[in-house]
Amino acid sequence: MFSYLGRINYAYANRYVITASFRQDGVSKFSRENRYSFFPSFALAWNASNERFMRNLNFIDDLKFRLGWGQIGNHGIRPYGTISNYGISSDVQYGTPTNGLSIPFLLNNIANPDLKWETTQQWNLGIDFSILKDRISGTVDIYRKNTKDLLQSLPIPTSSGYNNILINKGDISNRGVEVLLNYDIISKKDIRLSIGGNIAFNKTKIKSLGVPVDDFYINGIAEQRSYFFGSNVSRGNIFQSPANVFVEGKESSLFYGFETNGIYQSNDTDFVGGAVPGDVRIVDQNQDGVIDALDRTFIGNPNPDFVYGFNIDLTYKNLTASLLFNGVYGNDIANGNLLQLDNAEGLNFANILTTAYENAWTPTNPSNTHPRIGYTTNGRPAISDRIIEDGSYLRLNNVTINYSIPVEKSKLFTKLNAFVAGQNLFTITNYSGYNPEITSFLYSGLINGVDWNGPPNARVFVLGLNASF
Repeated sequence: MFSYLGRINYAYANRYVITASFRQDGVSKFSRENRYSFFPSFALAWNASNERFMRNLNFIDDLKFRLGWGQIGNHGIRPYGTISNYGISSDVQYGTPTNGLSIPFLLNNIANPDLKWETTQQWNLGIDFSILKDRISGTVDIYRKNTKDLLQSLPIPTSSGYNNILINKGDISNRGVEVLLNYDIISKKDIRLSIGGNIAFNKTKIKSLGVPVDDFYINGIAEQRSYFFGSNVSRGNIFQSPANVFVEGKESSLFYGFETNGIYQSNDTDFVGGAVPGDVRIVDQNQDGVIDALDRTFIGNPNPDFVYGFNIDLTYKNLTASLLFNGVYGNDIANGNLLQLDNAEGLNFANILTTAYENAWTPTNPSNTHPRIGYTTNGRPAISDRIIEDGSYLRLNNVTINYSIPVEKSKLFTKLNAFVAGQNLFTITNYSGYNPEITSFLYSGLINGVDWNGPPNARVFVLGLNASF
């Protein structure tokens, strides 16, 4: 990567500030024609607290208004993404299976030399303030950003010999508000107590995908939409279908699958798709008497309403303590672990939840929460809303207590601190999985909000001593 950078700052009377930055970035991932791109940015700031008419407002210590516009680029593809790549495979043969000649060296991808930088343009309006002798301070930012020429690995018909191709297609927008506040409750020589918090609201919308429109079914009704599905979650039969769909005009990564309505009972007369008593009742959205991919609809949203956090800091003489909380509200999680854990399939090698067995439907126990023993979701063309859960949580992420041991009379130590720290001490959530802060598919933009074999988040305690001699 090679870049040219430049910046110009101009300030007048300590009240008006103009900043302009210019950068040209080049990366060897792209072809020579598309290697470089130009990304400018401009910002204005007004220190209103330095104006004459503000001098009589003694409770305001600082007040600044900011307005900014800028562009940034993303080159998030693997090296050699624009050229043909070859690899070794023992699965390709010529001739008969017994006498076939193995051809291990083959083309791995369809090259796209026209790939270029993905560009994000952002407007930002902000306010910085502090009042009451800096006891209360904060920042409010309103932003709107638009990303175009998205670098996407889009699925293509397998008749081409390949599953996907890298292209620049699509346009997505994000708009939101971020607020940061800090309050010094007590500020004295021997004791200080402060609390701070932040909250961020973000709304995403897919403005364009750059793929042709086709029939897309919502609640059994076909609409002409531009869309594509996310990646398959698993290569096996348990969770082989994609969980997310990307639809023009909607939020990103919505969950798409079957809506359910309890369990079929023995006295029901409206069995659909070969179902029997004890099976999960899947809603036949188009009422054609068959349960298939046309009955899929929106069943959840992995995008949170907001994310937030707050911290508490206390100092009393030589003792300091800090607590850090973080949380998310309003997002859904597709808990893929429930596909087996919450169904008593009757397989003697599979672990299940106790409730899946004890609450399983039987003629004498007509449960409406868990299906019959032997019921399976393996091979199903879509997920169902039975695995969609509320992923909201509040977590005490870190606690640190430090004591500075007096060493004024010591000839050995110049500084001595003892501390104890804890991470992930507790989490308040209704999510039934191991960890609502899921990271199963951290590096895939086409699988979002899915928990699949994700590990638990360990609780960690640290006791330590820092000494300087």
